[in-house]
Amino acid sequence: MSAAAHSPAIQAERILEALNTLYPDAAGHVADLMEYALCDLRHLADQQEICFGSIDQKGYRTYLEEKKGR
Repeated sequence: MSAAAHSPAIQAERILEALNTLYPDAAGHVADLMEYALCDLRHLADQQEICFGSIDQKGYRTYLEEKKGR
């Protein structure tokens, strides 16, 4: 896949589409979609015995790198 296909704007569009599909009752309400997804990701981390905070920090560093590359 090309670098353009991984651009932050395209990634944001893709995750929004996925979240709207996963949580149809909140479709179109971005803050609610994010809240529900973060809650469910925490449940997943608990089930898998993964430290959500550590993964969140890694994700934030990746986000900063991608943002810097704009």
